[in-house]
Amino acid sequence: MNLSKSYLLGAWVFAGLLCVSALQAGESVLIDETFSGEALPQNWEPGGRKNSFSIADGALRGVAAPDDHHGPSIGVPITAHDLTLEFDLKFAKPGYFLCLIDGDSQFSGQAHLLRFSAGPTQIGLAQDRGDPASKLAQKKERDANGGKAIPPTPEQLADPAFYRVERLANLPATPADGTWHHVKIELRGNAVTASFDDLEPLSATGTVLDVAKSRFVILVGMEGDLLVDNVTLTSVSSSH
Repeated sequence: MNLSKSYLLGAWVFAGLLCVSALQAGESVLIDETFSGEALPQNWEPGGRKNSFSIADGALRGVAAPDDHHGPSIGVPITAHDLTLEFDLKFAKPGYFLCLIDGDSQFSGQAHLLRFSAGPTQIGLAQDRGDPASKLAQKKERDANGGKAIPPTPEQLADPAFYRVERLANLPATPADGTWHHVKIELRGNAVTASFDDLEPLSATGTVLDVAKSRFVILVGMEGDLLVDNVTLTSVSSSH
């Protein structure tokens, strides 16, 4: 065995030991997807308008039609509490990108918990708080009002069960500049940090995030046409 091959073998063994060490420390890779196949990966479940997601140029492509006011989504089941999520993002056409972490609602059932958004001029973190039944009731009211949002009353906002999306942090950015960007999100209990390229990380503390997580979701809106690649989601050890 020559020196170069011996060096490579040693590097592979060392890398393997590092992986085993990480797993022994309580980490588990739940998603490791490079979209190298021709079809959507198994367990990636699209929702909304059909054929909105496909594989293009070795990446996941999502397109929101001009008349699709909600936007299509695609999700993957997960089982985690604390986690680290990383992916690459590129807008082929400016629009709106949203990724969500779903899990146990403090009230009942499953709900969106954490949101990371990327629009034409900023990135942001938000949390969904309140009873999922309240969310459905508000949708029915909007539909009856021609799709227009109805401002909540002070009494509704004072009710912890009233469903609302609460902004946690925002930062000016240019995600839709047609180049690839790297996103890393770390969620530990109620604490969340989101990094976008080499910008100053977004850090915030929520109130509904310290629960079991059940799903990772990507949504495309505002007539966006975007690519997502190199998605990794790792469940990390926690004190729970």
